[in-house]
Amino acid sequence: MAESPNKRSPRDERRQQLLLAARQVFGSQGYHDATVDDITRTAGVAKGTFYLYFTEKRAILHDLIRHFFGLVTEVGLSVQRDVTSPAEYFERLEDAARRLAAIFRENRDLVRLTYREAMSMDPELERTVRNFYRRFAQVEADNVRRGIELGLFRDDLDPLIVAYAHIGMVERVLLQWVFDRTFPSEPNLPSQLVQLAYRGLAREGVPAAAGSVS
Repeated sequence: MAESPNKRSPRDERRQQLLLAARQVFGSQGYHDATVDDITRTAGVAKGTFYLYFTEKRAILHDLIRHFFGLVTEVGLSVQRDVTSPAEYFERLEDAARRLAAIFRENRDLVRLTYREAMSMDPELERTVRNFYRRFAQVEADNVRRGIELGLFRDDLDPLIVAYAHIGMVERVLLQWVFDRTFPSEPNLPSQLVQLAYRGLAREGVPAAAGSVS
């Protein structure tokens, strides 16, 4: 019987095993205090196995961070994909905000690595971070342009500037929400983020959609 195309090969599974172990070790010990020995011990493999997949500890960190950035970028791409109406557009925004909040909440270890330990660690990682922000800003700018095309938003603002403003605002709020125990426990946080990010873009006379922009 033919093997399912979605089934991982043993090599892929072993690599994933190491990534999960590194994520666990970095999350509990911090990147700088963790060693390759810690990772392989947690993964239950020989140390030499690590070097079949990664050149050094830093390489596996890069993979984990790229994975996190990929999750975030996919949420941004989902907003305008095949959207055809204002109501659907705002529904997508609300859904994207909920998914993004869930990603931050469910991946606290990766968030901590990305924003607290890895920034400015080395030139390659700095390039990865810069490229992520440029890519994600273009994605969000395209989302804003789609809102303009649908007649929802003002057309006198640069979508790319709006995109960077959105990224800074949402990122800061979610980081506080994830790590600051004194931050308000707000069940409607995603909806509030959508309102804050898009209300100021609305054209005069455009009615609110699904309670998102009023």
